[in-house]
Formats: sequence, C-alpha cells, structure tokens
Amino acid sequence: MPNLKDVLAGFQGEGATQCVEAPDNWKQGRTLYGGMTAALCWHAATRAVPDLPPLRAVQVAFVGPAQGMLDFRVELIRRGRNSAVLEVVCDGEAGPAARVLFTCANPRESSVSHDLTPMPDAGQPEGIEDFHRNPMPELAFPSNFDIRLVSGGRPLSGGSPDLLVWTRIKDDAGVDPVTALLALADVLPPGAMAEMTQRGPVSTMTWGVDFNQPVTSRGWHLLRTNSEQAADGYSLQASQMWDEQGRRVLVARQVVAIFG
Repeated sequence: MPNLKDVLAGFQGEGATQCVEAPDNWKQGRTLYGGMTAALCWHAATRAVPDLPPLRAVQVAFVGPAQGMLDFRVELIRRGRNSAVLEVVCDGEAGPAARVLFTCANPRESSVSHDLTPMPDAGQPEGIEDFHRNPMPELAFPSNFDIRLVSGGRPLSGGSPDLLVWTRIKDDAGVDPVTALLALADVLPPGAMAEMTQRGPVSTMTWGVDFNQPVTSRGWHLLRTNSEQAADGYSLQASQMWDEQGRRVLVARQVVAIFG
C-alpha cells in the first residue's frame, strides 16, 4: 500500500492543473480523510508555485467526497514582497471535494515575542496504549500512523471529548514537513465522537490551521483536540499540536456536523 511519499509521487500534470488518484489506504469510508485532502492540495500548490514563503494559515471547506481521480486547479491570487495567497480547487469523481486558501508569509523582525501555550505534561509515547484498540473497519487511514492515547475518551465510549494523544506518521521519509504535518494534524476523529455511545455519521465541514513559525518538525507530536461546544447537530472543535521539544507548531479549528 502506498505511503505518503508514494502518493505524492503519483501526481500528474504541472502548473495550475494537476491530478492524482485518491489511495484507498488513506480513506475513511469512501473519501480521503480531511487532513490528507488538505495535504494533497498543499502539495499541488507547491508544485505550481515552488518558491513560496513559509505557510502561515490554511482555510479549508470540505464540500464533498474526495474519491477517485482528484483534479486540482491552483490559482496564485496575490503575490507581494513578503507574502502570497493561493487558492486550490479540488474536485473528485463525485464532484466538488474541497476549496482551500493558503496564506504564506516570510518572517520579519518584531519587538513582540512570547508563547503562552506550554505543552501539557504527557510523558513519553513509548509504553502508552494505542488509541485504536478496536479499529473501525471503515477507517483505513489510521494504519499509516502511530497514535497513543494519553487522556480523553475513545470514539463511542461515552467519555470526555477532550483528547490528548502522541502521534506520528509511520513513514514520512522524503516528504515536505508541512505536507506531513497537515496529514498528521487531522489524524484524530472529532472529539464529539467520544461522547457518543452509538455509531452515527460525522463530517467535518470546515478546517482552519494556523502556524506561528515555519514548520520543520518530524516524528512524534503531541496533539490535543477537544469539542468546546456541541448543539443542534454541530460541534465546534479546537486543536493544538506540539513537537517533542515542547514547541507549539500549530493551532486549528473545525466545524463538525453530527448525524446522531
């Protein structure tokens, strides 16, 4: 089965129009999971515009299943001296799959520098129990990751929707760290699924990811994701991720539709 590098190597076309086949082992049900869709869109963007500044922000609208042959259209909306904004349109065999905005910007000197988000005390990943004790057969993509549950509830456990895990891609050799981190940041199911006790569909509608510094980290990362508020069939979810050195590498927010 293809690892992440293999999938990226399968891209065809160049410039503004590209395509790649959605691999079955990176899917949840009939579609790629959201982080993989975003990672492929970023890869398409960097192939079309290879000299981009560091990625700072991502806004994704997941509008349909990412399945079959995926077509990407990349547009450089604006390029300034220090920043660039791109849009990537991703369509699958079933129609529109995702619409993504990427904002990139170079570092600049500033008198303001602080970090008020210390990494939670989570020990080391070695020896911690695997998150997927009873894998769901419809979820293929978790096989590409190591995920160790520090605290919080597993899906359908009736437990806490505030999850803390150690996680890493099993094989990210030769992959751009940003692409790998986008794939990794969405590895957990929505936190609201922990509160559920019976199976029911859930679907991420939007995903926003912000990076304060250029991404360079690999290996194990500590990921916290929690459903802050849920009502009327929707959950507002927040996530943070730290590298092994305790640096917060990203923050993210999601709107999740709950059908159950």
